Amino acid sequence: MKCIIGYVKTDVHDHVFYKLHIDDLSNMARSIGYEPVETVIQTMPKENVSFVFGSGKLQELKYKIKNDNIEALILYNITSSIQKLNLEKMLNVKVLDRYDLTLEIFEQNASDKISKLQIELARLLKVMPYEKLKASIRYFRDKPGPKSSGEYAYHKTLGQLKRRINQLEAKIESERIKRSMQLERRQSLGLPIIALSGYYGAGKTTLFNALTNLRKPVLGKPFTTLSSKYYQCRIENERYLLIDTIGFAAGLDPRVIHSFRITLDDIRSADAIIVVIDISDNPITLRYRAQTVMSILNELSINMDRIVIAANKIDLMDQQIINDKIDQLKQIFTSSPIIPISAQHKINLKQLIKVAIGISSQKHAQKIPEYV
Repeated sequence: MKCIIGYVKTDVHDHVFYKLHIDDLSNMARSIGYEPVETVIQTMPKENVSFVFGSGKLQELKYKIKNDNIEALILYNITSSIQKLNLEKMLNVKVLDRYDLTLEIFEQNASDKISKLQIELARLLKVMPYEKLKASIRYFRDKPGPKSSGEYAYHKTLGQLKRRINQLEAKIESERIKRSMQLERRQSLGLPIIALSGYYGAGKTTLFNALTNLRKPVLGKPFTTLSSKYYQCRIENERYLLIDTIGFAAGLDPRVIHSFRITLDDIRSADAIIVVIDISDNPITLRYRAQTVMSILNELSINMDRIVIAANKIDLMDQQIINDKIDQLKQIFTSSPIIPISAQHKINLKQLIKVAIGISSQKHAQKIPEYV
């Protein structure tokens, strides 16, 4: 499906990071079959409250859509209900913001019950205001007035959405309690629990395969892992539980993070978290993605002393560049050990896991009460 990538840039001083936002959005769109053919960017102090873009840029979009047979407009900006509805009416194409696109990717990759429940909740939380606006237009336009048939239909539509949201919240909370009990059983085994995390495409799946000797497909696409999976591994004489968890991307809406709280609980509850960073990225991209991961971990209230950084893909660079990149990461992850590795060639993986197990041991020691 041919699409245009759109972005209203409100930070007039940003001459670098908006390009990374656009690149990420384009890659995410391609991962599920969209074909970005053009990018339309407008710089304004703030978004237009009705159409996101200004009037001149809207006419440009309208011309490009008609001339190039465009089927979708994908925006980096998070749209309000009125903005989305107005754009759809004016441009006569499918309109998605980055939240909508993220959910489409989730829906394509979801394969288990819990993921599907969490995705449906995230979708309804997003569309509720939009459907409320559409219903108000549909039911009150021809039959205005209190207690009219239009008002009844309006409240019936909203009531159905609210009931479904409440049902999903209850089901997810029930599943969360079950997962919590499973976690307690795993913790009772006394094995270190280590979670893999990081920005998508950093090599998380390659590292997972190297540590487990499994062969999960390495796709380099966002959100291919939506539900956490536990695997028991061994290094020398030590056993540990490894969790493969969801990858991160920039611009994740807090509602998405809230909806995926079951999956993210596995990261929160881990004894140690290995954050995989692709240090073959250029310095600007490296900083941008590392800061994004750091920000999401902070949102999850994860202490930095539980984190070890796997500086991946050292096989692609010489030693001086590796040293420079690690120095750059030290400025962001100031209290976390940084281990240079190559997941592809299994370099320094033993050291990485030993550091993670050491962090886990410290956490367990803190739980043991002292008796005098």
